[in-house]
Amino acid sequence: MAIPQEPLNGDVEENPRQFSSSRTPRGKGHKNGAASPIQLEEYLRIFIQAFDKNRRDPVFKLKISTNLPNYRRNTYPLVERTYVEFERLYESLNYNNPECIVPALPFATTSFQATEEDERRIKNSMQIWMNRISSNPFLQHDEELKSFIETDFAFIPATKPRKRTSSFRMKFSGTVRDDDEQLADARAIANTLEAHLLENARTVQKLAKVRKGVAICTADLGAKSIGMGTVEKHPPLSSGLRKLGKTLQMISELQQLQAMSEAAALGDFFNYYAVNAHVVRETLTNRLRIISEFEAAVKATVSKRRYIERLKSSTSIKSERVDEAVEDLEYAQNYEANLGARVNHVTKNLHNEIDIYEENRTQDFMSAFKEYVKKQIVFEKQQLKEWENLRPDIKAITKRNMHVHIIGDEELDPRAMAERLSTYM
Repeated sequence: MAIPQEPLNGDVEENPRQFSSSRTPRGKGHKNGAASPIQLEEYLRIFIQAFDKNRRDPVFKLKISTNLPNYRRNTYPLVERTYVEFERLYESLNYNNPECIVPALPFATTSFQATEEDERRIKNSMQIWMNRISSNPFLQHDEELKSFIETDFAFIPATKPRKRTSSFRMKFSGTVRDDDEQLADARAIANTLEAHLLENARTVQKLAKVRKGVAICTADLGAKSIGMGTVEKHPPLSSGLRKLGKTLQMISELQQLQAMSEAAALGDFFNYYAVNAHVVRETLTNRLRIISEFEAAVKATVSKRRYIERLKSSTSIKSERVDEAVEDLEYAQNYEANLGARVNHVTKNLHNEIDIYEENRTQDFMSAFKEYVKKQIVFEKQQLKEWENLRPDIKAITKRNMHVHIIGDEELDPRAMAERLSTYM
C-alpha cells in the first residue's frame, strides 16, 4: 500500500535568502551622473540531482553553479560525493567557523527503512541542508567547501578537526563569565531543548512501537475471521466473516504505515533537532573558549608590562634582557588585540546566526507538524473508507437472517419465531 505523499520543505523552492549571501547588489555613480553597472550578488547554488542508496556508502550526485571569484569554474554539472564525505565537510565547517552555527547534517537513514519515501526524505533533507550552507556568507567562502566541490577525487579536509571532550565543557562553561545575556540565554535554552527533544523522540518511538503491535494483533484477528468464514455453513455469515477478515488485514497494513510515518515525521524530526540543539550549545560554548583565551592573553600582557616596570626600577639592567622583554610585550599585545578582535567578530555574528537558527527552527517545526497532521488524517480516512466498504456485507447478513424463519411447514417473522421458541423453554 502506498504511503500518502505530502510535499516536504525541500520539495519546493527555498527562500531566496538560502540561495545567496546576505550581501546586497550595489553600484557606484560616475562624475557625469551615469550609474556604473550593478555588481551581481554573489551566490553558490548546489542542487542534488540524484541519490543512490543502494551502495555501502550512499552517493549524492550534485549540480553546482556559482559566481564566486575563488572558484575555478562557474558550473559543475556533475559532482559525486558520498555521505562520509558530507560528514567530513560538516566537521570541517563546524571547526573552521566558530562564528557560524552550522546546521547538523541530516541522518543517512529514516524510519521508513529502505523505501521510496525513505530516499525522498533523505534527498529533501540534504537539499535543505545544502541550501542553508551555501547561502551563509561565511560558509560559502570556506576553503574546505571549495575543495569539497572542486576536488576530482575523494574529499579529505586539509585540517583534521579536534573533538571537544566533556572536560572542555567543564573547563570553560563554568569559569568564564558571559556578559552577553542573549547568547547566554540561547545557550541555556539549547541545553534544555536538547533534553526535551530527546525525551519526545523516545516517546514517539514507543508510540510507534505500540501502534505496530496493534497492527500485528489486527492482522491476526483478520486471519482468524477468514478462517471462521471458511468453516461457517451459513452463506451470508460466511461471506461476511471472510470480508471482515480481509478488511482487518487492510486496516493492519494501514496501521503499520501509520506507525512508520509517525516515527519518521515526529520521531526522526525530534532526534535531528536534538542534535541541532547540541550543535548550538557547543558553538556557544566554543565562544567561551575563545573568551577564555582572550582573558588569559590580557593577563599575560599585564604580566609582561609589570616585568618591564621591574626592569626599569632595577639598578643593573642588561640590554639583552630589555630587548627580549620589549619583544615579548609587543607579541603579547598583538596576540591580545587579535583575540579581542576575534571575540568581537564571533560574538557579533553569532547574534545574527541565532536569529537565523530560530527562524529556520520555527519554519521546520511548523512544516513537520503540518506534515504529521495531514498524514494522520489521510491514514484515518483510508481506514474509515475500508470500514465503509464493509458495511453492505454486514447489512446483507442482517437482512437475510431476519427475513423469514421456517418451523415445520410454517413461515414466521422474527417476533413470532421468538414467541414460538419461548414455549419450548
